[in-house]
Amino acid sequence: MSRWPWSARHGAGDDVRTRVVPWAVVSPLVVVGVVALLQVLTDGGPTLSDLLAALAGGIVAGVLLLVLALQSAVRLDVEGRRQQEALDAALRQALHDPLTDLGNRQLFTDRLQHALARRSSGACAVLYLDLDGFKGVNDTHGHAVGDIVLVEVSNRLRAAVRPEDTVARFGGDEFAVLCEDLADELNASRIAERVVNSIADRPIEFGGGRRLVITPSVGIALARDEADASKLLRRADAALYRAKEGGKARSELFDERMQAQAVDTLQTEDDLAAAVAEGQLRLHYQPIVDLRDGHVTGVEALLRWQHPHRGLLQPAEFVPLAERSGLIVDIGKWVIDEAWRTLEHWYSTIEDCRLTIAVNVSRRQLANAELLDAVASSQPTGPAGGALLVEVSEELLVADANAGFSTLHALRMMGVRVAVDDFGAGVSSLAHLQSMPIDHVKVDRHFVAGLGRRRQDEAVVAGIIGMAKNMGVGVVAEGVESSDQLAALKRLGCDSAQGFLLGRPSPDVRDVIDLPALESRARTEPPRSVVVR
Repeated sequence: MSRWPWSARHGAGDDVRTRVVPWAVVSPLVVVGVVALLQVLTDGGPTLSDLLAALAGGIVAGVLLLVLALQSAVRLDVEGRRQQEALDAALRQALHDPLTDLGNRQLFTDRLQHALARRSSGACAVLYLDLDGFKGVNDTHGHAVGDIVLVEVSNRLRAAVRPEDTVARFGGDEFAVLCEDLADELNASRIAERVVNSIADRPIEFGGGRRLVITPSVGIALARDEADASKLLRRADAALYRAKEGGKARSELFDERMQAQAVDTLQTEDDLAAAVAEGQLRLHYQPIVDLRDGHVTGVEALLRWQHPHRGLLQPAEFVPLAERSGLIVDIGKWVIDEAWRTLEHWYSTIEDCRLTIAVNVSRRQLANAELLDAVASSQPTGPAGGALLVEVSEELLVADANAGFSTLHALRMMGVRVAVDDFGAGVSSLAHLQSMPIDHVKVDRHFVAGLGRRRQDEAVVAGIIGMAKNMGVGVVAEGVESSDQLAALKRLGCDSAQGFLLGRPSPDVRDVIDLPALESRARTEPPRSVVVR
């Protein structure tokens, strides 16, 4: 249906105008015709005065009809415009980031799919970037300053790329740029260089003239023959990860070497997802020994993966991947369940048992609310429920102080003990340590390795031990591999230690603790200490 020309905007009132207004215009003539016909049928024909009267009445009726129609049309236009504006706003909100007004992941992916489908001779590239150390900005200065940084970075990104390029924010400090019709990969690298320089060259100012230097890392993926948006994004993400490994504040182009690694990583991720369900994960146990009398106080549970084709894998070979993929949450729950199961067995069969099991907690687990649920869901009642020791690295606590402290406080309220792992390697101060909800510190193996050889390392270890003892916190030295190190630790007053000298990790806890003897004595003799075999 054609639109009524009086409408300033094709709105909902057009139908009213199209159908009603023409009738209002011709209605006076219709009235005259009807009156004339009736008079012909009744008394032989109308007079001029009768026709003029009928015409006047018809005009009045037509004007009234026209006014009512136009008023209704205006009301419908206003309502229709409001509905359209609300629809436009909802659509924009669904496809744009509310903070920066950049497109979001959905919009970016849609445009990338269209770009891949229509590209001809020109290349198409995705730049995937995030801000180096941005989490520290939020932790140190607050989220309001973090938002200022994100908005400024968004503005600089828009200015650094071409007008036809699409810039999007995926969430947090992650951004992406879609570049179409590029001549070659060199062209994409130049755009990435402009992006890095636009953010890193000038500090970002915030309240009171304060400044922050922010640097980005950029991964570049160039579309060649494939037309798969998700694959291109994964490649750009892999290149970003390589850029960060290479020193940050730089860009990296995805190449065939990364392709092979990406395929291997994807396969490993698929295998790891099935590892928990298929029972491929293992715990190896290393004893923790009391240096005052040489007795075992507990064990540290160390994660291993018995891969069906690659053999026994160490944590360094799969834990970082589990962190990035989020699988570490399920793996961590399995480790905690196994630790609780073992503790419950020990405390039900050994009289006056005081053994502990220490488990490591990663960044992803600490930030995930499910950690507390994982601990609570299988925590045994009685003394066994207080024999789990959660180890968190010092670096992790410093980097994520607010979230970490609250989680660790909650764990201690549940009866779980807390230790700071690799202490001395991070940047925490005495004041920081005093605020930590901890029971033990574990001296970093780097300083233990220098005992008996470097006086400065002995001074650091002595300082850590003295500081911890003044606070009523236990001290465990890790990585003890020589008798000189052991003698130095005893001389300095360290409480406990672990390392190859005292016992190597074993898949059978009976290799590091004489459990059968303990259980037998528990039935026939008063309880004794647990000794290293």
